[in-house]
Amino acid sequence: MTGTRVFVLLLLLTCGAVISFPSLAAETTQQAILYQSDFSQNPGWTTNSPTRYYWDPSLEMYHFKAEGGTNGYAFIPVKYNGQSFTLDYDVIILTSQKDSAFRFGVISSEMDFTRGTNVLSSFENGKYGRLITLRVIDQNNQLRETTSYYASYCGDLPDCRTVEFENNVTYHVTVRYNKDLGNADIKVTEKETGNLLWGYFVTIGKELFFMDRLAVTTRGDYSFGPFSEGYIDNVELVTYVPVEETPATPEPTQVPTDVTTTPSTNPTTAEQTPAPTPTTPLGISHVVVALAITCLLSGSRVWRKG
Repeated sequence: MTGTRVFVLLLLLTCGAVISFPSLAAETTQQAILYQSDFSQNPGWTTNSPTRYYWDPSLEMYHFKAEGGTNGYAFIPVKYNGQSFTLDYDVIILTSQKDSAFRFGVISSEMDFTRGTNVLSSFENGKYGRLITLRVIDQNNQLRETTSYYASYCGDLPDCRTVEFENNVTYHVTVRYNKDLGNADIKVTEKETGNLLWGYFVTIGKELFFMDRLAVTTRGDYSFGPFSEGYIDNVELVTYVPVEETPATPEPTQVPTDVTTTPSTNPTTAEQTPAPTPTTPLGISHVVVALAITCLLSGSRVWRKG
């Protein structure tokens, strides 16, 4: 008796799983542009130093002069919600003095590149040359960083070398944050040729929060005097939002109704055959109902037999 009841219970649970299966929805992602500007019009960025950071209408680009010790910045708010994102932009460095840096990316309201939260790309002229850097600091102020200095990204691998940027060359920069994989990466190519200059990644291991703006910033840089000057262009920030897709219900197939004429002794009349009733293929819901009834009847018989 006990074995029979266990069998019936398993049968009913299986039927329940079959019945509930069609309600499951698939999950995918939807792309949303949070910010986009080619600087053909004034982008209206906020700055505390309008002589260093400003829109240049003649070039249709945004000018920066990132000088240490000035606490200078320029930013535009974005409605970022913690999802994966891709940031693309073009940059040309005209002047890069020793111990200077241009830093741009997604950052919190403090806009301090030494504190969280931020995902920043930078072009720095420092101890090891003109290096490209990807810097990520989470809300707990834990730093993950990689640079184009050989010891940072490739170490003792064959053909490992330090990659340096050049002045007066336009580069296209792509910075990505992947929330699901828990990492961020950077890719830098020459704008004119499309050739890859350098790229690498960092592992973050946790979600990032509290970032709400795109910014060029020198906050946290206390090296008075040295500056990096140039232009940025074609800025685009895209995020990826998960959405659910409900499977579409198949449309019923309509069987065409034909009219036939039956021969008659009276040539003046024609007799119509009855139109066949339109039929609908057995949909998922009918199959589910049929399976449910079958399961219940089988379970009932087994229960009585036990």
